[in-house]
Amino acid sequence: MKYFLVAIFSSVLLVGCLKNDDPAPCTAKTLQSEMPTMTKYATDSSITTTADPSGLLYQIVEPGTGATPSVQSKITVNYSGRRMDGVEFDKSFTGDQSFVLNSVIDAWKIALPKIKEGGKIKFITPSVLAYSCNPFVPTALNNQPLYFYVELLSVQ
Repeated sequence: MKYFLVAIFSSVLLVGCLKNDDPAPCTAKTLQSEMPTMTKYATDSSITTTADPSGLLYQIVEPGTGATPSVQSKITVNYSGRRMDGVEFDKSFTGDQSFVLNSVIDAWKIALPKIKEGGKIKFITPSVLAYSCNPFVPTALNNQPLYFYVELLSVQ
């Protein structure tokens, strides 16, 4: 699943171009409805979070010392992603996962500039900053808050 994140994030661009024929349309969840689940996950996982105004909960594990990424930066990362039930849905710890930050979900665009190259961050994102009601992502990720652990290896 080396290119899973990039493929999924890129497919978000297609959402407006394709019709969703699902007979039961998705209703986006509110931040208020997801916050209890997100804070419980943080507590249960011993993550001491700070709340971003966007609703993203994050913990800087290591701030890093290199460059700070912007949304135009090409970044290389190690990462893992989990659902709130703890099931890991994706990971890359091979040091070869690179992409432009503006090609990914909003949660990454908010979280990654909080650290510098060499830094590590944990964040829990409300669904509105992840995949929201996207018919092109797996049902288990659609309209769900998610957890990510990211090591920012390089910024170009």
